[in-house]
Amino acid sequence: MCQCGKMTIKPLLIFLLILSSSLSGCLDSNSEKEEKIPFWPEKVDLGCLSDSEELDCNLYLDGFSTPIRTLQHPLVDEIWIADLNGTISSWNGDERREIGNVSHLISNCHNEQGLLSFAFAGNWYRGVNKLLLSYTEAENCEGQAQSNLTLAEVSISDGVMQLDTVKILREIFQPHRNHNGGHILAIGNDTFLWGIGDGGSRDDPDKNGQNESSPLGSIQYFQYLESGIEPILNHSENRDENFMLHSGLRNPWRFDLDSQNRLWIADVGQRCWEEVNLVEFGVRANFGWSEREGKHDFQSESECDNSTSETPEGFTDPVIEYPHGEECSISGGEWMNWGPKNISEGYLFGDFCSGQIWLSKQIEDSWHAEPILSVELLIVGFGRGLNDELLILTWTGAIYSITDK
Repeated sequence: MCQCGKMTIKPLLIFLLILSSSLSGCLDSNSEKEEKIPFWPEKVDLGCLSDSEELDCNLYLDGFSTPIRTLQHPLVDEIWIADLNGTISSWNGDERREIGNVSHLISNCHNEQGLLSFAFAGNWYRGVNKLLLSYTEAENCEGQAQSNLTLAEVSISDGVMQLDTVKILREIFQPHRNHNGGHILAIGNDTFLWGIGDGGSRDDPDKNGQNESSPLGSIQYFQYLESGIEPILNHSENRDENFMLHSGLRNPWRFDLDSQNRLWIADVGQRCWEEVNLVEFGVRANFGWSEREGKHDFQSESECDNSTSETPEGFTDPVIEYPHGEECSISGGEWMNWGPKNISEGYLFGDFCSGQIWLSKQIEDSWHAEPILSVELLIVGFGRGLNDELLILTWTGAIYSITDK
């Protein structure tokens, strides 16, 4: 979740991040001892100053803690917005209304904990109105504040959450507070993908990324059945292992399917490299963490080396990577077949620290990151507005829209 802007305050924000951050892609907790909750940059909104001659950037909505996910309602002309603090609200262009608040169920002890994603489930056309929620469970914030990643369902009636219907569907033990992942992506017919981080700390101390018997460091694939979920794959006698579609991921914060049914995954790096992975949907892949970081062999204490190494057998390297500098943490991502005309047919992603936004473009047989916009914002993620505006979700609590000039 962490701008290649030009304002003088930006280097200060980056300095503070580097000084004390355990952000998904910046510095992490020590593998032997969890550090105290870090100081992140103040939530001071600098406004959206775009460097583009083709795109406008304007305030869309504000007043959130940290907006992390927007979805268009299946039936009504409104968007629903999830906040890291546990609230979900709707926006129809005139009125913002609270759908529900699950803050009592979640942990916000660490800046990477909270309500991490949600998705519409059930048959809304037939009145089966459900939400799937992904969050870190409530824990006492004293000590290590370890908090399991939780997938739950809740019923919606008369446009609001029925909190007495919350039911836990699956829990993933998280040994540390960071790298929770938590993204839910609906892919049709009540089937979903769920991203799980590697369990946190640094250097993947328990080697979860390469342990297929652990759900950590993976993307899970399941079908939602009313009041339950079931794995779709059948590659193991172990039911829990059959949830795993992809492995070898560090913190797959956001991912999306494109118009050719390919899965794009923004995976947050540790020391040197941020990466975008691409794989045909349904083709299982191991993306290499923690033996690989980007297209490089991973060595926790080595200098960052620009030279790539050959992809080991059994691993899938990213199609795009970028090094740390002003950048620190990839914020994925949307496949753009909607939105501003100057942003189309590519996977859009940005960086939390630099505010740089890129669009993937295929040139001959390779994918490249094409810079399209630089903003003075700490980018958490992206969303789709009521009129197909590209929305930027920010750490400061505001949502900005990107439109054609």
